[in-house]
Amino acid sequence: MLETQVIVSVGQLVQEAVELVNQGAFDRAFVPTARAISETVAKETGDRPPSAIAIEQFLKSNFQLITFMGMPRALPLPMNIPFGLKRIVPQFNVHHGAEEIVSLIVTETLKFDKLPDVFALGTSGAFEISRGKLLLPSGIVCGLLGSVIFQPVNSEETIGEEVWISVSAFKWFVSELFGRKDMAERIMKFYMG
Repeated sequence: MLETQVIVSVGQLVQEAVELVNQGAFDRAFVPTARAISETVAKETGDRPPSAIAIEQFLKSNFQLITFMGMPRALPLPMNIPFGLKRIVPQFNVHHGAEEIVSLIVTETLKFDKLPDVFALGTSGAFEISRGKLLLPSGIVCGLLGSVIFQPVNSEETIGEEVWISVSAFKWFVSELFGRKDMAERIMKFYMG
């Protein structure tokens, strides 16, 4: 019997991630979020699966939005990067920035289909070290979701009408934001001056 592969859309992945975030299951939301990023990059580049370099470039080009939505007070990185993180990327050191950490989180989550053990969700909005793990800002998943939601390539995506996400002080229905990079830029300009 042939196995049929179920194709999951970016909209379905975003809905799954947003529902997990709204339930407080931020750690479980990383997998559908990373998959939504991968699918978005695949749509943009035409490569399936997209390369780690393409994903890193996508995240870097959207880093201002990711920071604004998910970790506005997260930087700087702590100086004592955990040994476990250095095992994943031996040459990693504090001179690497938050962009590289975010790229590593996404690519490693895609590789292992779970948030790697060296990372954990913190309760603050900053990067911290605790018990040999790099604690991630509590809102980082929302920032990563924003990088997907506002991408013009996702303008045709659909999602349940009742699914919402917080963008700064406002709650927005995600269905109204797909592909609206112009809206993200207006919101950031309003808040950042």
